[in-house]
Amino acid sequence: MGLVRWRERGDLSPWSALRDLESQFNRVFGDFGLSSNWTMDPLVDISETDEAYVLEADLPGISKQDIELSCVDNVVTIKGERKHEKKVDDEGVQRTERRYGAFQRSFEIPGGFETDKVSAEYTDGVLRVTLPKREESKPKQIDVKVL
Repeated sequence: MGLVRWRERGDLSPWSALRDLESQFNRVFGDFGLSSNWTMDPLVDISETDEAYVLEADLPGISKQDIELSCVDNVVTIKGERKHEKKVDDEGVQRTERRYGAFQRSFEIPGGFETDKVSAEYTDGVLRVTLPKREESKPKQIDVKVL
């Protein structure tokens, strides 16, 4: 007997049927060792300082050579691919949950950034991109005169 998902009364929204369908799809394909998540979209944090925007993307298991970073106008794009390494054991694979394949994420940065001063570093599976703000986008202190 399989477990049945418990529902709250508030879970009767029009979208609940789609969530149920997705759940069934994942269950069926999960039985074959497949996943409905055909691509691997990395999780990304974007923060802002007075001087720059900082983008951090989690890219574990991806080599530096498989990452492409581009900046055009006010948009920064991260492309890459996590290659599937098939492992053969004497015991066999019971479950595969990690995602493999190509990905692409693009972000529009408000106010833009200095494209020629962008820097990036990749350490311990985290890509950190620093996007220096344009001078006109930086906050300015304006003195108020008392008359």
